[in-house]
Parts: sequence; structure tokens; C-alpha cells
Amino acid sequence: MRALSGSLKLASHLSIPGITGRYPPTPYLCSFWAKVWTRRTGTRKQAVLRHESRSGPGRDSNPNTGPEQRNNDVSSSLLRQSRRGGRVTPAATALQRRHRSPGEAADVRSTTPQPKETHMRRKFATAAAAAIAIALAATACSGQPAAGGSSTGGTLSLATVSPPQSWQPGDLLTGPEIWYTQPVYDSLLRNDNEGEPGANVATEWSYNDDSTVLSLKLRDDVKFTDGTPLDGEAVKANLESAKTGSGGSATQLRFIEEVTVVDPTAVDIKLSAPDPSFLPSLGGPAGMMASPSHLEDGSLATTPVGSGPYTLSPSTQAGSKYVYTRNADYWNQELYPYDEITATIFNDKNAMLNALRAGQVDVTNVEPKDIESVSSSGQEVVSFPSYNANGLYLFDREGTIVPALGDVRVRQAINYALDRQSLFDQLYDGKGAKTAQMFSVDSTAYLPELDERYPYDVTKAKELMAEAGYADGFVLPMPDVSPIYPSEQAAVTEALAAIGITAEYQPVNGETFISDLLGAKYPAAIFRLDANRSWDTTQIALDPDALWNTFHVNDPKIVELITKAQGETGDEQAKTFQELNTYVVEQAWFAPWIQGDNSFGLSSGVTAEGQKYSTFPPIWNIQPAS
Repeated sequence: MRALSGSLKLASHLSIPGITGRYPPTPYLCSFWAKVWTRRTGTRKQAVLRHESRSGPGRDSNPNTGPEQRNNDVSSSLLRQSRRGGRVTPAATALQRRHRSPGEAADVRSTTPQPKETHMRRKFATAAAAAIAIALAATACSGQPAAGGSSTGGTLSLATVSPPQSWQPGDLLTGPEIWYTQPVYDSLLRNDNEGEPGANVATEWSYNDDSTVLSLKLRDDVKFTDGTPLDGEAVKANLESAKTGSGGSATQLRFIEEVTVVDPTAVDIKLSAPDPSFLPSLGGPAGMMASPSHLEDGSLATTPVGSGPYTLSPSTQAGSKYVYTRNADYWNQELYPYDEITATIFNDKNAMLNALRAGQVDVTNVEPKDIESVSSSGQEVVSFPSYNANGLYLFDREGTIVPALGDVRVRQAINYALDRQSLFDQLYDGKGAKTAQMFSVDSTAYLPELDERYPYDVTKAKELMAEAGYADGFVLPMPDVSPIYPSEQAAVTEALAAIGITAEYQPVNGETFISDLLGAKYPAAIFRLDANRSWDTTQIALDPDALWNTFHVNDPKIVELITKAQGETGDEQAKTFQELNTYVVEQAWFAPWIQGDNSFGLSSGVTAEGQKYSTFPPIWNIQPAS
């Protein structure tokens, strides 16, 4: 394969059953991400609410202390450093697995600690909970030839499956959208590969004693491309705008009570209660800054005006190809080696993979079932933990649309009807972790035994259906995601049919799919949501006001346990989260089957590193191979 120096072509193919979001949400919903599409010829859109700020717990590696104790010890240390004005940047990087073509030596990079989950104190709020992005979909390829050149300059060519829905950074909805926004917008902080905050526009930060006031010190040499300064007033305007927006940032910034401009380079942010995810949120879309004069005039709907390393070129063809040229006045040029970035929209996964094999694309998202094929063609594949839970999401837990779903026995029957091992082996090639719970394997709420709570047992499922009065089954309306997940949808259809449930798939409108989901149009959906830190998951999917608790089911027991965990630390908090997790699994709020990996195929001319809690590698982590 031809080595590419100075030119990078990247294609993305998100695998998510319905939608997901990480960028941002409480932590980066990040990644809430969701992919929207119209059948066959329509636009496919990935939305990842990359809760793009997820600062949560890591799995405990000390058998003598228990997971939460270690998390809180580290969290307390981080908070103490923050209060002293220190910058917290863990040395370790996220685990990265590399798959090489036959005959090549394996290259496995591993690093240790995961970001830690800290102690949360706040009154149980009615604020909208973190929306998580759903990564759903297929990605396409760029058909442009590789550009030659030195290790700097040239063109970075990205291929995505959907256009940006808005240039208002606070309204970010999808994972792929970070590739549109990162070139043009600076964020207050810049998260490292562990998802921990580091300096960017803000060079220093510190909390007061009770972690309810965050003080930021800003650079004095950053300007928007319209010539106005990125100062304290600009920060205030952006945070206040994003807090009331429609994207994941509103969730991430929900604790903001007041923003005070101390002087042009100093801002104090008052929170209604401590928020352990707040700092990393400022390193994602929630912390991206647009020119204040464009925030309210509506122009950001079509044209971004930021202070980032690139500007959007007039040669851009909206909805088709987006072209970015270098911002010559940018303050941190060395971080971005390419003179130009293009993002071209495609909707054919096979074309994307063929482009990678032909050397026309340098980086593509690769589904688990395609890893072997890509590797055998000579391309390297790197995999990063995704922290996403794929499965059948049973939103209508009170039976508002489908009365049967209001019976826990029916929801449990659906869980028993799923052959998770078969799904894991056949559809995901054994990559990732088979699961029956929403909480991440790295969270303090995780209990290994819960993954075995619903063994494949059709007989048991039928018994439960009969006990609930549905021996003859019922009809279950769901969105048709077959254009993206044909195998998963076929497997779910068969599993439901085996216990008498008829899956009735409804055509999806790519323009309204996400709003339809969030508006409780569908009682269930094949879906993918972020599974991150314990606190993040409660705010993304369990809180009565959580964005992805789409019917806003208010279970008193869940509310009680969330509130209890907020006032605890260490092993006590971990125990409460585990009790919450157990209850949610017993109540069968979800029917997940895997927490998968995110994999990317690389050409020989490219290196790419992932970022924890982010579905897509950030643009600055895509570099020419040395």
C-alpha cells in the first residue's frame, strides 16, 4: 500500500443499532451519538452524544480495596489538585489493541488507570439528564486519491455518513459531528487520551472548597476568525447559550447557576452542586466556543465562526462535501499537520472498505465482523473500548403505547428470548463483552453475575408471557434499522417471534428520527447508548428526566438509589450503584447483548489514537506516520 505523508483520508462507519450519543452527555455524550437515515437513498446520520465529557469511574485493580474506594481516593486527589489550580492529566493512555495482517508481529499498547468516578452531591434535580449519543450506522469511503508530500501540509480527507445538523457547538448531536466541529472551534479545555481535562483556551483552573465554583484563567491571544477576542464575555455567552440549547451540552452544563466575568481572562462558573463530569465536559462540545455575535442571529445554522485551527471554505458543498483551510492566525499550529481537511459524505460501507484497501482512504471505522477481512488485506486495525451497550431498548416501561411492556414479566421474557452468545459470536465475532446490563464493565456499578441473569431460555420466556396474560403474544412497533443493522434486526425479529411477539417495523424519516425517539414515538428500538461511569449512566438513561429515559418513567426505587448514591463515597457508594444496577436488570428496563469495541482500519501512512469515552478519534490524534 502506498504510504501517505501529509495526506490523510478517513472514513467512518459507526455501528450502532438505532442511535447513540456520547458527545457529549453528561460526560461527553461524547458521546451521546445517534445515526439517522432514510432508507437506502436517504441521508444516514450518526448522532453520538459523545457525552463528550465523561469523567467517571475506572475499574478497581486492587483486590484489597474495592473498586469505588480506589476511584474515590483518586477522585479526591484530582479534586484537591484542581482546587489548588493544578492541571490533571493522567499519564496512562487508553488500552489500544492492534490487529495486523497474518505474519505481522502484534503491537499491543496497554495503559492502566481509567478516569475515576468522584463523589457527587446534589439535590435530585428535575434537569434534563444526560443525553447520550448513539452510534448507529454505516460509513462510507472517500474516493479521492492520496496526496503526497512531507509529514506536514497536504490534505486530511474524512468520510462520514451524515452532514452536520447545525454549526452551533452546543447543539452537537452525533459522534461524527466532532470531525466537523473540531477543525473550526476551540474548546476551553482539551481532553487527553484518557478523557481527562488538559489546558487549551483555559490554561489554569481551580475549584473552591466545596467544588461549587470553578475559576478559569484564559489565554489572552485567542481570537475568533471574525476578529473578536475569545475572552471572558465570550465564554459567558457560549456557556449560557449551550445550557439552554437542544443538544447534549445542555445536559452537561445543567448544574451551571451563574457565569461571572472577573476580567477579560478570568471567569468564575458557579454550580448548583458539585459535578464530577464538568471539567471533561469543557473539553468537548460543551466547551466549544463560537463568536458571540453569531450565537443569537441564527447564522451558526449554516456557517461556523470559531477560533479553531481551520475555517470552513466557500468551496464547501453543504450536504455533500465540507472543505476546511488552515487558519493562519491559530495559536497552536503544530498540533495540526494538515493544510486542508475535507469531509465527504457517503452512505455505502463496502465502498468505504474498498477505498481503504485501495489506499484512497487512510482511516475507516470497521465493524467487528469486517476486522479479519480488512486485516487480511494488509491493513492494520486498531481497536478501542467503546463503552457502548448494544441491544433492544425497552423504553415504554409503563405500557403507554404497548400495555404488555408495562409488565416486568414480559420485559424479562424478551431478555430470556435473546441468544446473547449467538449474537456475540456470529454478529460481533467475539469482539467486546457479552452483557445483560447497561453499566460499563469499568464502572463501580458493574457486577459480573448480572451478565448471566438472563440465559437463553425460550421455554422460560414463554412461561413468563403466559403468566402475564400474553400467551398469544402482541405486536411491538419499532423503527426499521435494517439499512444499518440488518443482521441484528433479523435476529431480534426471530427471537421475538419465538415467544409470540410480532415486530412491526416502521419506516424511519432521517430528518426526524432522533426527535421521534426522544419524543417517545417508539416503545422499543434496537439501539446503542453509552455505558460509562456509574453516575453518567444514571443521568443518561435512568433519571426520570434523563434524555434517553424517553417516556420519563419515574420509578421510586431508582430515584431513591440515585439520590442515596449522590451523598456517598467509596465502598458505600459502589454498593448503592450495584444495588441500583441489580434492580434495573431485574426490572428488565433494557435488553442489551454486547458492550463492543470501536475499530478503525489504517493505511500504512497514518497513525491514529483513540480517546476514552469518544467513539471517534479526535482530529489531533490522526497524524502522518513517521
